[in-house]
Amino acid sequence: MEYLVVSASAYVLTVRPDRRETLLSAEEGYFGGPSAAEPVPVFKHSRKAPLIVLASFQDGYLTHVGDARKGASAGTGLVRLNMNSLQALEPPIALSEIVLRVPPKFRAPLERVLTNDGLLPPKTLKAVVAVLSEMDSKLGEKLDRLSANRAQQIAGLGARVRENLALQKETLATALEIAGVGTRQILEWSPATAERTSFLDGLPGARVREDVMLHADIMSLPGFAAIREAPHIAARTFESESNSSIRVTVIMANRLPLEEQTGADLIYFNETYRSFVMVQYKALERGVEEPEFRWAEGDQFAGEIERMDRLLEELSKVKPDADPDGFRFSSNPFFLKFCSRINFNPDDRGMFPGMYLPHGLWKSLAASDRLKGPRGGNVLTYGNVGRRLKGPEFTTLVAGSWVGTTIAQSASLEVLIREVLASGRTVTFAVKRSPPPDSVTGAETLPQLDEGEALTPEEAFVKIRAEED
Repeated sequence: MEYLVVSASAYVLTVRPDRRETLLSAEEGYFGGPSAAEPVPVFKHSRKAPLIVLASFQDGYLTHVGDARKGASAGTGLVRLNMNSLQALEPPIALSEIVLRVPPKFRAPLERVLTNDGLLPPKTLKAVVAVLSEMDSKLGEKLDRLSANRAQQIAGLGARVRENLALQKETLATALEIAGVGTRQILEWSPATAERTSFLDGLPGARVREDVMLHADIMSLPGFAAIREAPHIAARTFESESNSSIRVTVIMANRLPLEEQTGADLIYFNETYRSFVMVQYKALERGVEEPEFRWAEGDQFAGEIERMDRLLEELSKVKPDADPDGFRFSSNPFFLKFCSRINFNPDDRGMFPGMYLPHGLWKSLAASDRLKGPRGGNVLTYGNVGRRLKGPEFTTLVAGSWVGTTIAQSASLEVLIREVLASGRTVTFAVKRSPPPDSVTGAETLPQLDEGEALTPEEAFVKIRAEED
């Protein structure tokens, strides 16, 4: 199985004289500065990865830098280059000066792109970023995610640390997707934090332990009594870019340093319906024909399933919930996600490919002969698992609290958090906050589409899911 490599890129755009005033006078975008779009030749770039535009609004000079996004088709052989927060450089930088400053081996490819526009080749891009950072320190901060130094910092984290950060990033992306906030803010992550115990520490605006303990809004969350005992805590509230009433508070808590942690679990709590769901992540290993997961009686994974069984037995003792808000298709809150690959790429805001299995389905599969290999061993693959939940299906069920604990059962949340922390795993505790009383509720808003697209709500939903997944 092959996957598209997702990495940050920069697009060089020379704006035609007759388009310059139009683009610079565009309305302000979400993040400040003009939000404009220009048709350009089709280029390959994942919409999940960061994209910077280096724009020339004056012949021979780099005049503006902004965030960009590859948009929809703009005609045969053309695609929209959507640009946000275009910032003017003071003073503009001569393109000829950039060419002279990069190492000689990068000058020819750089000149080709400057002449024809388009994406900078990866190695040429790093050379250009290094030059621009030397010439303008503020611009260097903007281009930090594209720098060779950043790549070296990430590579130097160590394999175990990168794996744990990857799992924590996955739990965060899942929580943001379920909450309807969107995962774009994940791209703000930086490796420059001196002391880090979780992925959340690398995001701007995250609160560290002392700040978290003093934040009354977080202190009131269910289960926080267990979280506050963890030595390492970080928290941040994320808001939807299109609807500020949609927000989710995420807390990452753990007892061990990053290099000693044993994984990450997501506990997602819907404050409105008082329901929680827990997701545990497992990696599929490379098999002879397809990715596979193997386990044996008495191993760590079997112990984790036993923990779920034990907690589920306690939950079953709670009387059924008569409140309509407590209705669930299933009150079993436990899910497993088997991931086809786990690698740390902070420039990819998407989630790992894989499959979701409800705990009850897993128990049924494990008790059958379906997951038995030719020699009698236990092995799960895409081929033998049969039915499973895909990302959008899982997200829909959890987002609406159609699955998860009932209102009464959620009182046991603290017990679950304590058990996860005791296992050495990181708890990503995400709370979908109730909207403010004066906000408009009941009207779901679809993310904005590119101009010129006339889609039905159903078509728009399919398009947006395809882009996000």
